[in-house]
Amino acid sequence: MNSLENQDYWLGLRINSERYALPASQVHTVFLHSEPEQSIKELKISGVVVHDGEPVYLRNHFQLLKAGRGIESAVPWQQVLKRDHAPWIVVLKDGLGRGLGFRVNNIVGPFHCAVALESPFLQYNGSDFYLVEVL
Repeated sequence: MNSLENQDYWLGLRINSERYALPASQVHTVFLHSEPEQSIKELKISGVVVHDGEPVYLRNHFQLLKAGRGIESAVPWQQVLKRDHAPWIVVLKDGLGRGLGFRVNNIVGPFHCAVALESPFLQYNGSDFYLVEVL
């Protein structure tokens, strides 16, 4: 994970009861999106939300992020999040991931934290966060 060694600002992500950290430089925006009840007459488009007038195409976190080394079990990482339990949406910066976002259970930060060389995680506020990066 050489691309992560010099990062100073991080966004903490809570996904399926695990903590992960993504470089804040790769995040465009984060917002809370609680979906209101829809009537049968309304058009429902699954996988797309609108934020600040722009569409955000939602994917599963594991389709957009690469889990780093040190993660003992891939099971929590590869579980699909349910909308009711993942109200936060993280939108990635422009480039190949333009307009792409994913749901998370909760967020922490952004926060400033140095990472030890070759470490699979960082420590912030007494908790370990596994390092992840955008695919």
